Amino acid sequence: MDPSAVWRDKQHKWRIEAYRAPDLRFAIFATNGTTESAPLWLFGMAALARWLMTHAISLDDLEVD
Repeated sequence: MDPSAVWRDKQHKWRIEAYRAPDLRFAIFATNGTTESAPLWLFGMAALARWLMTHAISLDDLEVD
């Protein structure tokens, strides 16, 4: 399943992938140079908004990857 959109924060600490499955899902990866964490799966826009707020990331901090 390929992501329909991919974003990174400006510090390239996080990568966010959006998937259109039967519902809208987001996979969050912590990145450190060439390595990445296992994905944290979020289901729906509300879950993504809460995650962004808890990590103090605004929509202006995201870049299309």
